[in-house]
Amino acid sequence: MMFRRVLVATDGSPASDKAVETVLKIKLQYPEVEVSILHVSEAPSKTLIEPSVEQSSKLVVLPDSTRMSLIRERDEILEKTRIMAEEMGVKVRLLSRVGDPASIIIEEAEKGNYDLVVIGGEGLGKSGRILGGVASRVVNRFKGSVLIIR
Repeated sequence: MMFRRVLVATDGSPASDKAVETVLKIKLQYPEVEVSILHVSEAPSKTLIEPSVEQSSKLVVLPDSTRMSLIRERDEILEKTRIMAEEMGVKVRLLSRVGDPASIIIEEAEKGNYDLVVIGGEGLGKSGRILGGVASRVVNRFKGSVLIIR
C-alpha cells in the first residue's frame, strides 16, 4: 500500500460516513495502514476581541447551551465512528478539534505526516453542502493526496 498514514475527516454526514467506511475497508485489506478519524467542531462565528495592547488576540465566548450542544454532537459522531470501526474489527485513532474545519484538517494532516486525507464530498456545513467550501479548500491547500468520497 502506498499510503502509510490516512486521516479521515468526518462531520457525521452521509458522505463522511461513507468516507469512514471506505477507509475502514482499506484498513481491513492493509492492516499496516495507520488510520486516524478527525471530527472538527466548527466554532460559532461570534467572536469577541479581548481588549489588550495587542489586538491580535481573539476570544470565542460560547453560551453553556451552545458549548454543550457542540460537545454532544462531537461525542455522537465519534461514538458512531468508533462503533463502526469496532464492528469491522478495525483499530483507529479518534481525534477531535475545534475551529475552521478545512484549516484544522490541513493542519492535522501536515502535523501528523499523513500521506492521504479522505473527506466526504458533501457535508453538513452551515449551508448544507461543503464541497464548495471545506473539501475544495482541503484539495487546494493540502500538499499530499486527497480522496473525495461521494
